[in-house]
Amino acid sequence: MNTLRPLPLLSSRLLFSNGARTTTIGVRYASTEAATATATTPEPTETASVPAIQGESNSKKPGGHRPRSILPPGHAERIWVHNHFIANHIIYSFTPEMNPTKAFRQFAYTGKKLVPAKLRKDYWRPMAVVEFGPGRGDVGRSVFHKLRELKKRHQLEWDDPAMLQMDRRARGRALNDERGNAVADIAAVLAGRGKGNRVVVGAVKEGGEEKGLVVGGAAAEAEGGNAADAKKKRESELAGLQSATVYWANEQDKYYAEEWTANVTHVVGLPEKGAKKTEEAVVEEEEAAAAAPAETEAAAETPKTEQ
Repeated sequence: MNTLRPLPLLSSRLLFSNGARTTTIGVRYASTEAATATATTPEPTETASVPAIQGESNSKKPGGHRPRSILPPGHAERIWVHNHFIANHIIYSFTPEMNPTKAFRQFAYTGKKLVPAKLRKDYWRPMAVVEFGPGRGDVGRSVFHKLRELKKRHQLEWDDPAMLQMDRRARGRALNDERGNAVADIAAVLAGRGKGNRVVVGAVKEGGEEKGLVVGGAAAEAEGGNAADAKKKRESELAGLQSATVYWANEQDKYYAEEWTANVTHVVGLPEKGAKKTEEAVVEEEEAAAAAPAETEAAAETPKTEQ
């Protein structure tokens, strides 16, 4: 009897078996790879230290992660007012581009299909930019806080009794029309109204509470109806307000407010992203605009005099 097995049969059985030979070959191959990696990897020396945490090395780089407690330079020195030109929604932002996560917090449910499902860039455009001086980020944050409060009150407190007589769709559209209210709110906040408003320079403290100014008709009523005395007092109070510049995409929008205080400067045209105009630049632009008609008239009269 032949004890030798055919070679094809032996090779096929070894191929499909879980014998020790296949396992031994795999172990040997893995051990040789580990030995090669150990030989090629340099050992850390005393001079070259390896960082323990990856985040520490990234934080030391110039473009690394910035802690949330540290605000970026120039934060809150500008407030961008974005407008939905169809429904007249208003969104306040510290940046030229809107953040959807933060923007949707400013919407109130006014009815089915009346709240935008997403922010479409072709429906939104900047309406105005409120700018404070350099280093006045605390004033910008205070104004932003007041504007958000007034926006929420307009959404939840309906002063007009006609709102209760409307149907749901009409009431929702009326609540979404925030353009006029936003301009009036900006004028009121920049006038120093509201408790704790940092637009007021050195707000008066009584009983440990900061109080804002009372301007407009309320000041006249507080003086017992004496409009002349109220006007003098208001002018003296306005001297203690922070200056602000409002850039308008459409100059006609500023007339939604009944009046503007003297500390507010209006400029037609939105500023460039990242560039800021100083007060001297604004004055130079106004002087150049005033001198332009005189120069054109002089240029037109020069040929006539020569003849």
